[in-house]
Amino acid sequence: MAAVPMAFRNHLPVDIRFGVGVVSELPALIEQLESRRPFVIADSFVLELPAIHAVLSDIEAKVASLGVFPVAAGEPTVQSVNEIGGKLADHQPDALIAIGGGSAMDSAKGARVILSNGGPIERFIWPGDPEPIGKPTVPLITVPTTAGTGSEVTGGAVMNDPARNMKVAAPSPLNRAQFCLVDPELTLSLPEGPTLWGGLDALGQAIGSVVCKANTPVGDALGLDAIALAVDALPLLRSKPDDIDARSKMACSALLAGLAMNVSEAGTEHCLAHPLGGIHHLPHGLTVGLMLVESMEHDRSYVPARFERIADAMGVPADNTSDGSRAVSAVRRLLAEPVDSITPRR
Repeated sequence: MAAVPMAFRNHLPVDIRFGVGVVSELPALIEQLESRRPFVIADSFVLELPAIHAVLSDIEAKVASLGVFPVAAGEPTVQSVNEIGGKLADHQPDALIAIGGGSAMDSAKGARVILSNGGPIERFIWPGDPEPIGKPTVPLITVPTTAGTGSEVTGGAVMNDPARNMKVAAPSPLNRAQFCLVDPELTLSLPEGPTLWGGLDALGQAIGSVVCKANTPVGDALGLDAIALAVDALPLLRSKPDDIDARSKMACSALLAGLAMNVSEAGTEHCLAHPLGGIHHLPHGLTVGLMLVESMEHDRSYVPARFERIADAMGVPADNTSDGSRAVSAVRRLLAEPVDSITPRR
């Protein structure tokens, strides 16, 4: 029998467009916004993708000025976000476009905070005593080329602070993009490592959103479907990285997991992954994967019924347990078994 829902509030005002080829709608969206001075913040290698090059060339031909800032490899820092904020102040854009992985998205969100509220970004970061973030002065369009962080629809802006050797954040619902174009085809260029690490990040976020104390029915619905999609996609992405159906499932899983985390919260796996990544400078998705099974093993003793729902979403056959161990064992197998022994659920 389903539990009676408690009172909750959720607000996700993001215009989402999902599908193969949807990035081609970007020039029309810029026209719809009547933007004349758009500014692109993108991972440097992404700018060379044919689909991205084509849409940016189309935009450049129709606007007064197109600014482009290539984001350096690696996760953003407070210094790099301040630098991009300064570039925005110089260009005075009327729209922002973030293209790439979570680093490009977070860089854009952090730089928009500076553009709209003044800098430096240290005024708004946590841990510390952050000032409130005000309403953005320009719209943000996100175009993810990875499938993992869900940053394209979240209000988080995570960065490294080398001075404190830790990860910090400038989170706010006001950081969310106004438009999000998720084109699974853009993820085909990802190498195996970032592909799998991103998938583990999405899976961890989805699980955390279901089991954390801040869960809501909306977050549960999003998170459980994100889990099912990730479990289907991850084995195929290892054995058939060019499979567009697997890429589509993983991109949708990441999108749903990002939404789920935003209406709920991340879990123990992210609480442990952030300091691990900050201290040892490891990719975020990899650290989530390293912490995932151990976090689940710990958490299931507190909310076993929620882990039972996760096991059901993963398609794990019922057994004589009711303690959530089915879900933990399934994720352990997903992470450890050879590719050929893992069969997608559907």
